[in-house]
Amino acid sequence: MHTAVIISTYNSPHALRQTLLGFLLQTHTNFEILVADDGSDGSTAAVLDEETFSPLNLRHVWHEDRGFRLSAIRNRAIAQTSADYIIFSDGDCVPREDFVASHLRECRPGYFIAGGRVNIPEAIHSRWTDHDILSRRVFDPHFLGQSAPHLGKMGRRLRPQPAGLRRLWDLFTYRHCVFSGSNASAWRGDLERVNGFDEGFAGYGSEDRDIGIRLRNAGLRSRYLKYSLVQLHLDHTQSYYDPAIQAANRKRFRTRRRDRTVRIRCGLDGVLDRT
Repeated sequence: MHTAVIISTYNSPHALRQTLLGFLLQTHTNFEILVADDGSDGSTAAVLDEETFSPLNLRHVWHEDRGFRLSAIRNRAIAQTSADYIIFSDGDCVPREDFVASHLRECRPGYFIAGGRVNIPEAIHSRWTDHDILSRRVFDPHFLGQSAPHLGKMGRRLRPQPAGLRRLWDLFTYRHCVFSGSNASAWRGDLERVNGFDEGFAGYGSEDRDIGIRLRNAGLRSRYLKYSLVQLHLDHTQSYYDPAIQAANRKRFRTRRRDRTVRIRCGLDGVLDRT
């Protein structure tokens, strides 16, 4: 099955580099990566050009920096792949070695799936070396617990588990599943059915939850797999957070949920028409 991973980023080359190191370790290797770049400067392209990442099937999808336009660049990345199944992540999330394999193992027709993430404070991940990631130490609770005791107690989430335990813990930690752009996946045909991400969302907030609710409005079901789909979030300050924009986006999202909207006007088809 042709699989693509779309990784969103904006002017965070160090975090993106750590993220890509994690993708070098994947047990399933037959996938392409499209880095959906919301207008970064040349430092992002420099990371992608490193010889270190030559084993990865990488493509850089970029548009001009005209403010926060995450939906638009994700749509552009979708348009530039013919993948049957698409996994979404962020350029500040280091995937566990079974991340891609687990998304593919758990995918089902008629569903989208999403996972969680373990937040790693900046004071910790800023000290990580390439070796820490490539040796998989960053998923070792004993290693993390030396800097943050609460992380040392998260062995169930950090380490791959036997199938029976993993399914049991996923079941017992069930929650309403929202589409999280940092850790979710869906079939291409379903994304096209709802016309992708809504480019009418201005600024940060709710654009990924919006596509999730429209997928459900279209008849899809969802699964939240906390222990199967695991990544480390490299926590950081959010300079792009604007309370007024957040409130407007939440209102837009609630309208979609109330009206049971499926397909939006300003979305993926506008990009497909230009490719």
